Amino acid sequence: MKAGKVLVGVILIALMIAGCAQQEPEEAITPEEAEPVEEVKEKIVIGVIGPMTISEGTAEKRAAMLAAEEINSEGGILGKEIEVVVGDTKLDPSTATSEFRRLATEKNAVMITGGFSSGVMNSMMDTMAETKTIFLADASSPGHPAKVAEDYETYKYWFRISQNNGTTFAWDLADMIDFFNNEQGMSIEKVYIIRDEHIWTDAVIADLTPLLEEKGVEIIKDEKVPRGYATYDVQLTEAQELGADIIMPILAIAGTGDVLAKQWAEFEVPILLAGHDLKPIDAEFYEDTNGAAEGEVFLADGGVLSTAPPTEKAAEFLETYREKYGFYPESHQAYGAYDAVYIYKMAVEAAAEAGEEDPFNPDVVVEYLEKYSPESPVELTRVIAWYDNHALVWGDDFVRNWISQWQDGEQCIIWPSNVATCDFKVPEQVSG
Repeated sequence: MKAGKVLVGVILIALMIAGCAQQEPEEAITPEEAEPVEEVKEKIVIGVIGPMTISEGTAEKRAAMLAAEEINSEGGILGKEIEVVVGDTKLDPSTATSEFRRLATEKNAVMITGGFSSGVMNSMMDTMAETKTIFLADASSPGHPAKVAEDYETYKYWFRISQNNGTTFAWDLADMIDFFNNEQGMSIEKVYIIRDEHIWTDAVIADLTPLLEEKGVEIIKDEKVPRGYATYDVQLTEAQELGADIIMPILAIAGTGDVLAKQWAEFEVPILLAGHDLKPIDAEFYEDTNGAAEGEVFLADGGVLSTAPPTEKAAEFLETYREKYGFYPESHQAYGAYDAVYIYKMAVEAAAEAGEEDPFNPDVVVEYLEKYSPESPVELTRVIAWYDNHALVWGDDFVRNWISQWQDGEQCIIWPSNVATCDFKVPEQVSG
């Protein structure tokens, strides 16, 4: 019995040794030869919302993605990689509301930038307040920062990032009249206005009317046009019949400033075309109008022209944008969206450096964004600072809508003198 047990034991040991031999790899893999395990970075989500079928929305999306790409290449925000998610407002308030909610709750966006259209913005602000989402926003109605001032705790997450209040458009347009009359020796006494049939222009007119009255300038017609308005021949003819000295567009939502410029040139209207229209700001506007834009005067809404960047960061952004997408930003909204991603990063990192327990907490981020005041601005593509109501600070040293003109196929700034890149040139059809 004992001999048998010994034999079985020997056999079992032999089998174990054989099994181990079979499991031994033919060639051992050293740590240096092993395939590296890809590091999975923790992500942070930033949303972009806007009308994605028109240039204002696509410019915001592209600019935010470019900023995220640059920041990610440098390590992200506190080591977290930025992921950009997109919502399409379709310029519809109810759609905008649901899209904002989707980005904030389903996609977990910690900050959302974009917007466009004051009416659409109104609808999103309540959703922003409910979800407590930082909203670096694009829209011009004074009603938005008024909400922040009236009910700070509810609406404090909203900051304007792209352009100034509609009130400041009135100041800029009044300065435009002064520029023509006082510095160019012209006699602008009668103004024919063509404006969006939209809430944002109501605020502009409310402030512009008394400013012009003080200067002895009369608004002889205040003509509203709807979105997509396709012909301006009636308005151009009427402006001549009424003896207008200037035709002043105040257009954004209409989206047909190119049509206005073409018909102004085609009919050889001998009246200066000068005002606030988003279309002439686009770098491709001259080509889009087949040169009809020659001589048109406009406001460089948002404080940047591709031909006259106000900061080093703006110049770098313009060239990087063109290198990546093949063209300069197709809308001034690009500057705001780009700056939004960077200034959010700066606020979060400042909070972390100060020892905040959760630097991504929206209430904490608000506190650090508010530090960019008129006394302590930050230079990005523009010089950014906010008032107490979170409206952008307006002025020659901050964000302002420079008075500009298309000359010889190029955009240039004609006023104020501290940023001017050319002298005003009276359009041939006007001087003739």
